[in-house]
Amino acid sequence: MKNSDFSAEELKLIADTAKRLQPNLKSLAERWAQKLPIDAPEDKRAAIRATVATMGLEFLRSLFQRLANGDPEGAIAEYGRILERQMRERMRPAPAGRARIEDLYNFSKSLRDEVREALLAVLDGPPEAVLRARLAYARIWSEAAEILTIIYARLYREIVAESERALIAARDAALEASRLKSAFVANVTHEIRTPLNVILGYADLMAERLAELRDESAAQYADSIRRAGNRLLATIGAILDLSRIESGAYEISPAPIRLATVVERHVRDLDVLARKKGLELVLNIETPDATVMFDEQCLSNTITNLLQNAIKFTDSGGVTLRIFQENGGVCLEVADTGVGIDPLYLPNLFEPFSQEAMGATRRFEGAGLGLALVKRYVELNGARVDVSSEKRAGTTFRVHFPQTLNV
Repeated sequence: MKNSDFSAEELKLIADTAKRLQPNLKSLAERWAQKLPIDAPEDKRAAIRATVATMGLEFLRSLFQRLANGDPEGAIAEYGRILERQMRERMRPAPAGRARIEDLYNFSKSLRDEVREALLAVLDGPPEAVLRARLAYARIWSEAAEILTIIYARLYREIVAESERALIAARDAALEASRLKSAFVANVTHEIRTPLNVILGYADLMAERLAELRDESAAQYADSIRRAGNRLLATIGAILDLSRIESGAYEISPAPIRLATVVERHVRDLDVLARKKGLELVLNIETPDATVMFDEQCLSNTITNLLQNAIKFTDSGGVTLRIFQENGGVCLEVADTGVGIDPLYLPNLFEPFSQEAMGATRRFEGAGLGLALVKRYVELNGARVDVSSEKRAGTTFRVHFPQTLNV
């Protein structure tokens, strides 16, 4: 992170907020130390907490002095230096050193959480300025968390390297955990899917019977059951696919596929959904003969997820799907005029169960699996996906196929 990554206004907000928090650092460090679990005899805990509070206060003063000077780059660098020094002092001897490093790792995270709450308490001013300050500090916390993870991972690897047996045990444990998780997900999804199919079957029978009786009074209930059931069934299928991919059990069968043929089919299928929202679904095929080597199921799921996502997050305007040549390969592009994505959220976009708006009040349904699966489907087949977006101005996804085939 560089200071140039922030605007002059953001640097001023960071500095002003840090200055307001500086008088509270001592009480903040003491509160943090009191909350920490201390594994020591009762008569020694008070002295240990005092030492921890002093260490935390020195750390915070150094960090927030740089922030108050409008130097987040220097603050993050200092954060990394102090943290690595403290971790290295606790590296030896192994394996006891591992526990101490993990404790310091957890202590550092809890201190960051305490600071975040304290910052929220001192933020004031116009709502827009408060929001900009919060976003600026969120970027700093994100960088700090990344540095913390990098340092921890590097030092942890150094310790584990001392014992080949520990490395093998960790690998075996990870493989077993992955196997157990995959088995659990497969069993649970099967147990849910079977009765769900029964429910959907009876919902269809109910709807047919009501139609025979020309009784429309309860038809909406059968439709609601079917919609909810199909949504749940799709979520179960997505979870199962994700689990298989992550465990390495998802098998693909790449074959030559004429891209335009598959795309045209899915556009026809989803055109009804777009028209229900008053949207225009446009297909622009510049390379009608482009043929790619891809697993057909992966390709179909990728196109469906991208189109459904674009339609869901677009209230007016339309969605355009385009196929065109680029750098000796071919690109599939899905662009919408929808709500757009906050730049701060973009790095998390392809993470499983990740959603920009969380909680019960969010506008859009979904489990946050569609884009995570898109990325994995694409990468399994040697392609890549990227995204560009602007808040309230739309989003564009592009799938880049490495090369086209001459067939």
